[in-house]
Amino acid sequence: MRVFLCEKPSQGRDVAAALGCNQQSDGALLGGNDAVTWGFGHVLSQANPEDYDPALKVWAYDTLPIVPSSWQMMVPADKKKQFKVIKNLLLKASEVVIATDADREGEVIGRELLDFVGYQGPVQRLWLSALDEASVRKALANLKPGQETEPLYWAGIGRSRADWLLGMNLTRLCSLLARDAGYRDVFSIGRVQTPTLRLVVERDVAIARFVSKPFFDVMAGFNGQFDAKWQVPDMLGDEAGRCLVRSSAESVVSQCQGQQAVVSVFETKRQKAKHPALFFLSALQKNMSSRYGYSAQQVLDTAQALYEKHKLTTYPRSDCAFLPMSQFDEVNEIVRGLAQVGEFSSWCQGADTALKSACWNDKKVAQSSHHAIIPTGKQPNLASLSEQERNIYTAIVQRYLAQFYPYAQDDATAVELTCGAHRFKTRGVVECVKGWRVILTSEGDADESQEGKGEVQNQKQSLPVLTVGQSIPVSSVRVMEKKTTPPAHFTEGTLLDAMANIARSENIPAQFKAILKETAGLGTEATRAAIIETLKKRGFIDAKGSGKSKKLMSSESGRALIGALPDEISNPVMTAIWEQSLDAIEKRTMTLDDFMQRQEGFVRAIVAKVKSGELQLTLPKHVEVSHPCPLCAQPMYSRKGKTTFWACANKEACGLILDNARGKPAAHQKCSCGKGVQIRKSGKEKSKFYWSCSAWKQGCTKRHFDDKGKMGALIGA
Repeated sequence: MRVFLCEKPSQGRDVAAALGCNQQSDGALLGGNDAVTWGFGHVLSQANPEDYDPALKVWAYDTLPIVPSSWQMMVPADKKKQFKVIKNLLLKASEVVIATDADREGEVIGRELLDFVGYQGPVQRLWLSALDEASVRKALANLKPGQETEPLYWAGIGRSRADWLLGMNLTRLCSLLARDAGYRDVFSIGRVQTPTLRLVVERDVAIARFVSKPFFDVMAGFNGQFDAKWQVPDMLGDEAGRCLVRSSAESVVSQCQGQQAVVSVFETKRQKAKHPALFFLSALQKNMSSRYGYSAQQVLDTAQALYEKHKLTTYPRSDCAFLPMSQFDEVNEIVRGLAQVGEFSSWCQGADTALKSACWNDKKVAQSSHHAIIPTGKQPNLASLSEQERNIYTAIVQRYLAQFYPYAQDDATAVELTCGAHRFKTRGVVECVKGWRVILTSEGDADESQEGKGEVQNQKQSLPVLTVGQSIPVSSVRVMEKKTTPPAHFTEGTLLDAMANIARSENIPAQFKAILKETAGLGTEATRAAIIETLKKRGFIDAKGSGKSKKLMSSESGRALIGALPDEISNPVMTAIWEQSLDAIEKRTMTLDDFMQRQEGFVRAIVAKVKSGELQLTLPKHVEVSHPCPLCAQPMYSRKGKTTFWACANKEACGLILDNARGKPAAHQKCSCGKGVQIRKSGKEKSKFYWSCSAWKQGCTKRHFDDKGKMGALIGA
């Protein structure tokens, strides 16, 4: 029997349909000599420290570091039923085809099951970039040998084990130190999340410390036809070329007012604005954050639904903006499908499917596991999509169709003038050929040409025709006082960009920048959104504002943690270099054992330095706000889950939990049952409320009507 091992049920159904496996079985689909089964993402998980040794359930300094001698996996309770199905099929299999997502994590999901069950037979790989029927059939006809993708598994297992070592040990270590300083929260440490938090903290600190300074521009008008800006001489300008002394600017005004200026440079060049790059995941997330204020996780989830549920787009977790030449034959089919949709029909009619933009590049695609995110050949029904799905799908369609339009072209004119000892410059751009801008004029960010991008976006003005040596009267000169501005707070889009391009960070030492340019940055396309969500859920960063203006800012505990940690743990350099090592494992230039030895040595060294006092992790003293529990009088502390709530410190004997209301436990009254308190609850109608006992699990069924916010008549006993 040939067993196809998929990542999720929907993926399994798509593969089964192409194979003709339509016989229903519990957790599988059968047909002929084939069986298709699936997990729900990871079926297995890393064992917890207490699974290795029950004594490790208690967090204590003397049990650190925790380094397993042999790594163990476990089957979570909610996955046991499906695991049994998978195990029974693998034990009968004569051949296995791994049909999980085509990336490192997908490889791990499949192969960790083979290892856990002890499967030793032949393995092939189904490599899918899209789940529409044509793409699945094409991939089935071109199965890869298993050994070709096996290094992805080694790298994925290395990532998982390194994360466990760092996370388990340093989270316990920092949380124990935090408790000594009065903090009750768990101070979570992660190989990627902690350096990401540091980026946010450093940005917030830079903003808080920023001192605005005035600077002065001088703008000259010439015959009312155009303005030009004074070029500050080196001896008068700061490092950014700004004039900081008003008297110097005013001197230029007095010397140039009413004088003649001479044209020293007049050049007009035709510029091609290159096609905007196709989307990969981070670029899509950044674009949607800027345009609609969507979070990174929202974009990932929606892109996954467009790929998996609707079959309208290709695999979303890509880091590549290019397409293989082999897919050029599919262009006409895709465009024909899009042309049937009214919103896209005019764009499709203007598309020349014979054009090949720079997105077609086999060499670039070969450097990645996936190609760019593009539409599939399936005809879309936009009415069946949510607003968020429609917006993201349309953006993907726009980028794709733009490739089949000519270059946009502009005439860019540069003008320089001299007035005495002073130079003035201006630039003007006039659009000559709209080209691909027919489709993307409403896109918002447009991502225009790499050539002269700033001039195209910022100087849409027409300049008169001038000749070098021509004299022009200076009709007006004025000083414009401006102020330096602090860096902007991160948004989800700009934080994703900073994570992916960590080498650009101002705080990265120069000797590491060249190395980091070659790495994948902080995290991967598939994990960055989850990292940001984790930091928010753990209370280290907060999302403030709404829509496009939503900002990410560090919390008090986030700043305290980064302030206490040594550079070895929080510096983005370290984790980016680790990611480079994982890439080396994929390329077979480093072994998994070598990588793990390095990680074990790193963790042991950090723990030893803290225990010996060589390394000081000092958190500022923290006094946590509390309120007395109405049942047992023990303190109640604020906690964060999906929402903020208040929990009694006497968890075992009391365990009362109350909602948060303006920074305090929600309104409550003691119940006559003596076991709980009556808590105000919303009824089925928004304007109706009732009071319900917190001890309902202990059998109290007392209910009361609401009487203007106070407990009213008893309605149940």
